[in-house]
Amino acid sequence: MTGVDVSVVIPAYNAAEFLDDAVERLMRQTIAVEIVVVDDGSSDSTARLGAALAERHPSVVFIPLAVNGGVAAAREAGVEASSGRFIWFVDADDEWVTNAAETMLAAADGLAADVVCAGAEYLSVDGTRRPVPSLQPGAVDGATAFKAMLLGRVSGHLWNKLFARRLFPAISFTRSRVHSDQAMVAQLLVAAETVAGIRDTVYTYRLRSGSIIRSNTQRAQSLEQVAAVVRDCARRVGAGDGRELDYYTARFSLLSRMKDATSGAYTEQESRTLVRTARGEMTPSVVLSLARAREPHRLALLVAARTSMPLYRRIMSSRGARE
Repeated sequence: MTGVDVSVVIPAYNAAEFLDDAVERLMRQTIAVEIVVVDDGSSDSTARLGAALAERHPSVVFIPLAVNGGVAAAREAGVEASSGRFIWFVDADDEWVTNAAETMLAAADGLAADVVCAGAEYLSVDGTRRPVPSLQPGAVDGATAFKAMLLGRVSGHLWNKLFARRLFPAISFTRSRVHSDQAMVAQLLVAAETVAGIRDTVYTYRLRSGSIIRSNTQRAQSLEQVAAVVRDCARRVGAGDGRELDYYTARFSLLSRMKDATSGAYTEQESRTLVRTARGEMTPSVVLSLARAREPHRLALLVAARTSMPLYRRIMSSRGARE
């Protein structure tokens, strides 16, 4: 599809239940978009549906992958097959507003931005909604936006962001089982000259009980891969030993790794090894970053994880413990 401004990449693994509807909704965007469907070696009818959609609609490009390589590999294949000036990533089972592409593109062109961060929300299984952290309205440089991500003020999600095609040769598509999008966002922000934030809420991410992130699967390797990418990005912008990286390490790396290590997905010996490794990274500056951020619950969790596993488990099992 030549002359298109926005290519929408949909990585699809066993997504037959949602794919038709997702493509139909994307074709109702208020500007014409190229829709790139990548079947990630599905075992259901995703490949057949994707091929049929591409045959029926000139705006749909279908890329079948022979084996399941994970969402990062599917996204990389989608970017390579796309032709738009900008790339937008969506998941087939989520929701978005009809003018999402137009709204983000207008901000990108109006502010000469390489990345646009729009508003978004989480939709829980029980129907409750809560906002996704996003960049404040206006334009900043990529390093500033990346540091905001380290502090949790910009989410590491792809789907509420628009990215200039020119940025992608500068990044690696980290093959982690979980949080590969966080590694991509970090690299894309650092590669960007200008990042724009807009107030408009364009995307609704549906939290589902069966997702990988919410199940007791082994995530240690993935969490370490992503953290290594983020640390490298921090060094590139001069934040490799700063407070922003300490906070990211505490909140997004170590607390996640402790939760993973005690999830029951490992043998007792494996769990002890993972806990010991994580504790070695709980430096005073990392722990104090949560105190500076005035986050007593997370601070208590990290201190307990460092000093007393029984106390840590009690806090985690108490009402409201989610880290």
